[in-house]
Parts: sequence; structure tokens; C-alpha cells
Amino acid sequence: MSKFRKSTSREVPALNTASLPDLIFTILFFFMIVTNMRSVPVKIQFEVPTATELQKLKEKSLLVYVMIGKPHEKAMKNTDILIQLNSDFVSLEEIPERLQALTKKVPTEDQEKMIAVLKIDKNTPMGLVNDVKKKLREAGILTIHYSVEKNTKRNL
Repeated sequence: MSKFRKSTSREVPALNTASLPDLIFTILFFFMIVTNMRSVPVKIQFEVPTATELQKLKEKSLLVYVMIGKPHEKAMKNTDILIQLNSDFVSLEEIPERLQALTKKVPTEDQEKMIAVLKIDKNTPMGLVNDVKKKLREAGILTIHYSVEKNTKRNL
């Protein structure tokens, strides 16, 4: 009869981590491809005013972009000033219903936190800006930020 030798040391072999960086980069590339960055196409030509005191917005998922200015397209050169809400042109009267449709897509606890970002041509009449602000209030968006460029010169 044969005898089987029993080894006294039974250890688990070390884990091979050679393919771990490949796996991590594969997952990273997957999330980079799948992630959707929100961007609003600008269809309006505007020159924003300048300011010296600026703040960056942190929560960008709750932003509604309202752009006021002249259109880019040459076919629409005869029109004076248009209002663009996110990526669509709207009339002044359509703003509250469009904004209410947007707020319904947001969870109820975040609806009060929605922020309107106004990007306005500096030659736009202030009366139109006030009308847009009234329509924003009607829709329940009470926080308004103005988009400006940083002024390097300080006028005192």
C-alpha cells in the first residue's frame, strides 16, 4: 500500500492583483461614456454685462436657463429680441406653463430650490427683463441669478 503524505502547511495562495488596474480603468471609461453632461444649446446672440463680484453656482441640476437676445440664425434676422428657455424659443406668455412643466419633473423637495439663470444681452430693454422676472415668479421660481463676465478693471 501506498502512503499519502499530508503536508502540514496549507496556505491560501496570494491574490493576483495584476489585472486590477485594467478593471478599474474599464469601469472608469464605462462611466465616462454613459454619463450625460447637461448642456443647453445657445440659439441667441448676446453680449453679457461685466461685474466685479462673482459667485459660482454649486447645484447645477436645478438650473433653468433663460436667455434673451437677438437670434443667431440668419433667417430670423428681422426679428428683434427672442427669449430662449433652456433649448426652446418661447413667448413671454408661455414662460409660466413651460416652467411649471419643468418643475413637475423635479422631486417635490427640490422644486423650491430651482434657480433661474438669466443670460441677457446688455442692450435688452429692462422692461422686458422685468416682465420675464414676473413670469418666473408666477411659475414659482423665486431665485434668480444673472450671468455676467468678470470685469478685470474696477471702476470706482
